[in-house]
Amino acid sequence: MNNTLTALKSVKVGHSTHLDKMTGTTVVLFDRDLPVAYKCYGGSTGTFNTDTFRNGKSDNRANAIFISGGSWSGLQAAGEIIKRLIEKEIGEKVFKIINPNLTGAIVFDLGTRIEKFNPLYGREAVDNASANPVERGNVGAGTGTSVGKFRYFDNGKIFAGMKAGVGCSLIDLSNGAIVSALSVVNAIGNIILPDGKILAGNRNVEKDGEFLTFESFSDFVTQKETNTTITVVGTNVNLHTREHYERVAHLATHGQIRAINPANTGLDGDTVFVFSTEEIDSFMFSDAKTKARGSYWKDLDVDIIGQIAAKAVQESIYDACRQVDTISLEGAYKGIVPSIKDYNQETKSP
Repeated sequence: MNNTLTALKSVKVGHSTHLDKMTGTTVVLFDRDLPVAYKCYGGSTGTFNTDTFRNGKSDNRANAIFISGGSWSGLQAAGEIIKRLIEKEIGEKVFKIINPNLTGAIVFDLGTRIEKFNPLYGREAVDNASANPVERGNVGAGTGTSVGKFRYFDNGKIFAGMKAGVGCSLIDLSNGAIVSALSVVNAIGNIILPDGKILAGNRNVEKDGEFLTFESFSDFVTQKETNTTITVVGTNVNLHTREHYERVAHLATHGQIRAINPANTGLDGDTVFVFSTEEIDSFMFSDAKTKARGSYWKDLDVDIIGQIAAKAVQESIYDACRQVDTISLEGAYKGIVPSIKDYNQETKSP
């Protein structure tokens, strides 16, 4: 069973994964242009062509969304993605040109410690795109991502974070409606389960198997702009208006806030993209019932999709931590960035 973003019709996902370089790129590719909205509440963002997807702009349809490692230099992947889309004749055909509309965002991953980012990763991700269940874990833009980075030890020399990566989730609302999320998790904060326990986070070098909490420190030693969680949410429910898409994007960010503590800091670039394949007009009521009850009932669709999107985002962040494997890293505590499988068994409380 496919419980990932590619369960949606017309959607493909491709990764460019370079484990030795601890970086990569992920592309979400559509068979046709689809409506997209985005919201960003992080204070240190790196995005590409997002302005047209704000409420009040004229064109909100895209052919693809990408997430890349490499920090701002990872935005170079966009150029290669666009070139490859043109070669594949994906995009609006206008006069003599093929004009793909691409948007996306970057994360500041561990690969920035190794070598310069290669823009060709964007092209490779497009070529690897398929409708198969999305590969998760240490792949694509999640190859070199980590969590729990608000406290470096030894005056900022020792990295004590844990491994995260690419995660997915899918929620079936019945009546044929589904909401799915894909997250690339690279948060400064800890990952918090619904019961308050820490799933993954800033390791305590003085007590193995334990975590530090953000609230307990006044002497932070961290590295700026090395954090960000990017999520792509998809649904098959047509939300109809730009305002509705943007509202769902706003509500979906609540999933990041529930799963990450802290989120949306000045050192994060936390961002959510939302798209729809427009297959279902309304999963709540028929048009006849909607007219009888009043047009405001349409807004109930939006609220429900938004709340489910937040849940899907939250679950995709947990999945991004559960699917990864431990990696070696020079400068890390004990020389590794551990997965939860190798560290805490999901049992430690904050």
